[in-house]
Amino acid sequence: MKDLFGQEINLNSKFTLFHDESNCEISGFLYHGFLFVNNKGGREILDKLKGIKKSHNRENREIHFNELNQHSKSPNGAKTNIALEWLDLAKEKLESDSIKFYLFGINKSNINDFWNNQKTFDENVYLEFFEIGLKSAIRWFNLDRITCTFLDNGKHDAERRRRICWLNNGFFTKKPSHEINTKNVRALSSDETVSKSEFSNFIQLVDILTGVARSSFVQMGESQKGQKECVDKFIDIVERFNNRKKAYNTKSKYWKKFCIQFFPTQNALTKQEFLDNDIQNVLKRGVAYCDRPTYKQCLAEEQNLKFSFK
Repeated sequence: MKDLFGQEINLNSKFTLFHDESNCEISGFLYHGFLFVNNKGGREILDKLKGIKKSHNRENREIHFNELNQHSKSPNGAKTNIALEWLDLAKEKLESDSIKFYLFGINKSNINDFWNNQKTFDENVYLEFFEIGLKSAIRWFNLDRITCTFLDNGKHDAERRRRICWLNNGFFTKKPSHEINTKNVRALSSDETVSKSEFSNFIQLVDILTGVARSSFVQMGESQKGQKECVDKFIDIVERFNNRKKAYNTKSKYWKKFCIQFFPTQNALTKQEFLDNDIQNVLKRGVAYCDRPTYKQCLAEEQNLKFSFK
């Protein structure tokens, strides 16, 4: 049996990481999405992603969440239908622990400018929380080895690679089995025609998962019909993990396979606290949290309040 890279499966076959990010102008949040694909079942997942595209005559076409404006029942809604089927597949593979997904949302309004360098505030926030999010994901999922990493290209590619290389210096406690293989870190276009790589499909999947989760917390426009359908398809999982009473249910079929965290709750962090080398201390000081109602839940709460005053 072959793994994701066409090699014979062995005991050292672990996870491959795919990363993408998304800004939400409505809420002021930046999101980092980290998808970990188990190499053992990765080839089957990739073939299914490609097969779904082929069934809709969209081979080698990009699927971007922001472009899903067509309703699935529209003659032009092929991309929306592909995204919906991909989300069904993601649910299945999350449950079987073939993939893991970690979403880290940063409230930029609650972050002060702690940096004294030539980078812009947005660049510093992007890179700092890329590193913090990746460390948090690795710790939460208890991952011991990442054999290959693909980063959606175009955003601080060289600096992200450097941050990944730093992780092996003091972060992993057991070496060499517990580490990121820094020789296999690559910036990859999500466009297959540009990258010439079928792995671009996984970058697109991260884009869909990150977009769905991001859009679950804001009001969407009337033109975003396809995006709304995708949010509705995945909202049950998002709402399992945006409430601490449900998120930490060890009996959940998605326990330690899917996770959402937001940071920080307020902007009272001092520079010393924020730049602490201990990632857990930083998250504790700024209070990383998951309790954040979706837009759908906010509407329901407003409706309940109206009824209670009648």
